Amino acid sequence: MKFKQLLPLVFIVLFSFQFLFGQSNSEISKAIATGSAKELAKYFNENIDLKIPGTDGVFNKMQAELILKDFFVQNPIESYEVKHEGKSKNEAHYSIGELILSSNKYRTYILIKKQENSFKIIEFNIELDE
Repeated sequence: MKFKQLLPLVFIVLFSFQFLFGQSNSEISKAIATGSAKELAKYFNENIDLKIPGTDGVFNKMQAELILKDFFVQNPIESYEVKHEGKSKNEAHYSIGELILSSNKYRTYILIKKQENSFKIIEFNIELDE
């Protein structure tokens, strides 16, 4: 009997997490498409594993924002499209996208985990799509 009473609550909680992730992911995609490192950094974890051409390491939120800002200034964005999204067993969400810059086509990989009451990017990769 108690299970039937808890079931609606479980669905509400799960739906809320999916809604929050969907909203965050949409805003993350928009920030990438517009080349806004400042907007993107709002979703960074305090430390983020960042890999872009010429840079690979773990950086704090502010360092990562500056690195991406410089990258976006040097490489104007023509378009960005999310190609695939999913969720792993450990409740991490990921997004794979295609980033077209003035010079080349790149593949993006973003790993997002729930930290306290929000979703945070813990890994952000941009690599040449060969």
